Amino acid sequence: MAEAALMALKYDGSVAQLLHAHGFGSHHSVRHAAVTDPDCSWEKCADCNYSGAPASIANHRKKDHPDRHALAQAIRALGGT
Repeated sequence: MAEAALMALKYDGSVAQLLHAHGFGSHHSVRHAAVTDPDCSWEKCADCNYSGAPASIANHRKKDHPDRHALAQAIRALGGT
């Protein structure tokens, strides 16, 4: 609820205005900034262009790359990384 109040108060409820106010837009991707910032935990999927928090990447890989996810699990089970 606090996020919605802040968005309404400062950015007229518009995510586009929020992004623009912080220097992001078609010329500067907030996703790219999050993935490349060493202080941000976001990462990019190794198999496609999806990016997100580590838990989101894990869920994405299970759903969208099940064969690679199963292979990675098997390698870890055998003591690999």
